[in-house]
Amino acid sequence: MLQSLRTYIGMQASRFHFRKSADKVISFTNSVSGARNALLIMPLDRRDLLPTVMILDLLRKRFREENITVITPEKGTEVMRILPRSNFIRLLDSEVGLFYLPKGALMGKVARRQYDLAIDLNLDFLLPSAYICRESKARVRVGFAGKRADVFYNFQLEPDPSRGRELLYDRLAQCLQMF
Repeated sequence: MLQSLRTYIGMQASRFHFRKSADKVISFTNSVSGARNALLIMPLDRRDLLPTVMILDLLRKRFREENITVITPEKGTEVMRILPRSNFIRLLDSEVGLFYLPKGALMGKVARRQYDLAIDLNLDFLLPSAYICRESKARVRVGFAGKRADVFYNFQLEPDPSRGRELLYDRLAQCLQMF
């Protein structure tokens, strides 16, 4: 009960914060292939780390590693081996506030760079990662569709619960390759 109340308050605060920054209508043609800098938010659920390899390979082919910023959970070091020259920001539990919104220090690290593409790889809607994705001010913000996802993402992939979690990441990679 308390967790849902905190999430609700965080969501309302997010809506209030982003109320004046309406998304522009954009063409997704060449939105990924024409992007120069990418922000990748890794799943906070450790069981989803392995299936993301296909997304990591796609980004490594499309971007120079120095142009990729990766936000990893506190204990997530696996990605550092795959993208060793990328910029890494750790999402520490202490940097997420009471209402699940990232604190200023973390957002300052994200704001130091400009992004053309931001991808949130969390299959379930998580307010901290969705907020970071939106606050990145990336032209294209990719995430999985959900009840509250419209506020944060302008490119959403509908998860199919009947398919395995691994197949959802494959499907996302295929969608991104089209653009």
